[in-house]
Amino acid sequence: MQPDYQLIQGHTRRLATFSAALAYEDIPREVIAKLKHLLLDTLGTTLAASSLGAGCREVARGMRDIGGKPESTILGFGYKVAAPNAAFANGGLAHALNYDPISRETGHVGVVCLTAPLAMAEALPLISTRQFLTAATVASEISARVAAAQSRTGKASSVKFMAGQLFGYFGAAAAAGSLLRLSADQIHSAFGIALMQASGTMQVVHGGDPPAKAIYGAFPNHGGLLAALLSKAGLDGKCDALEGVAGLYEMFYGGEYREEALFENLGRDFLLMRTSFKPWATSEIAHPFIEAAAMIAERGVAPAAIKAVNVIGEDHIRPWCEPLEERRFPKNAASAGNSIPFAVARALARGDLVLSDFTDEGIKDPTANAIASHIGYTLQGGIKGGLVKVSTNDGREHQAHIEAPLGHPSRPVPYERLVKKFRDCCRYSVNPLSADRIERLLAVIDNLEHEDFRMLAKLSSEPSVMR
Repeated sequence: MQPDYQLIQGHTRRLATFSAALAYEDIPREVIAKLKHLLLDTLGTTLAASSLGAGCREVARGMRDIGGKPESTILGFGYKVAAPNAAFANGGLAHALNYDPISRETGHVGVVCLTAPLAMAEALPLISTRQFLTAATVASEISARVAAAQSRTGKASSVKFMAGQLFGYFGAAAAAGSLLRLSADQIHSAFGIALMQASGTMQVVHGGDPPAKAIYGAFPNHGGLLAALLSKAGLDGKCDALEGVAGLYEMFYGGEYREEALFENLGRDFLLMRTSFKPWATSEIAHPFIEAAAMIAERGVAPAAIKAVNVIGEDHIRPWCEPLEERRFPKNAASAGNSIPFAVARALARGDLVLSDFTDEGIKDPTANAIASHIGYTLQGGIKGGLVKVSTNDGREHQAHIEAPLGHPSRPVPYERLVKKFRDCCRYSVNPLSADRIERLLAVIDNLEHEDFRMLAKLSSEPSVMR
């Protein structure tokens, strides 16, 4: 039976107590069902990034060379390295394509839902799948609540800091602490140690999205595991990591947060349930524009007939449109995933945006790039979603306006499309998986509470016999 978290003093202490106390039996069945979808989607995006993700091969190679005790798997590649190093590599892969689960309220839950729990669980003896699922729930819920406390202020979370990196430290530390069977006291310390490492500058976005930006999920997973392991070793880091005078919200957000998100119905209402899935491998800011462009393409507007394109949205789209020339012609997949002009050009050229658009050939595609050269943007207050206007050589104008794109909570991605996405992602693994292996993975995840969680790494990381 879970404690009454309302009676516990301090937000950091409440979340530490929840992380230590949650048992598999406390988790509602619908939460486990949602969690399995989160794990499926994150595993797929991780495998696709192993070949497509900017900087991912370098990260996997670097962690392989650093090595350490061979206890946890770098997914896709199959290397066994020390658990924190596997967490670093897999965390980098999980978000590298910007294709992992997300919610405007609860942030990038996909960054930590699989990576930290799997790396830690693989390294420990006698861990059951139920313990792994409990840790994955803890990772997701802690990350979701820490993010929601900021998002409910209504102020942008990623102006100077990449929230998906910043908030993930606490979910990763909580998951590792759960698997290490740390006490509430010890997880409280782990949160303090996690805060000492927490970071996530947006400067790499403003600086043109070098490949290091793509792998930002590496840092919170590595830092969270390290924090939990140091706490287990006896390092005391207890402090008000969230609510303190120099805690997370004061340090990064001027003290503005909604404290009720941290404890309201904790252990009963799981905020991870509000996570959505992405139909396209870009920042969700681009999604309404992608869908609008695809609608125009479906009307039969030929790429060669396009004279000018204008994307219209609120001021928050500016970083995804500027500098315009760089956004039209990104140099790598990381930059492409943050570019509205790139995404719109591909959707107008082919009626969709797919993973092959992020290969070297896709980035250089002459038909789409010809369209991109004609794309401009307008910032307009009060407009919901994204509006795309296309002028053609015959003097006609076509437009489409999407307020809530596919993947929005009001329009969730159907499970069938999620499975299709997973199969497609597996095709791009650095060691491409056979159809039989993909179907086995789907079956394992669908029935995961009755399977061995180690099969996730085994099936996805060994080269297929049918290659």
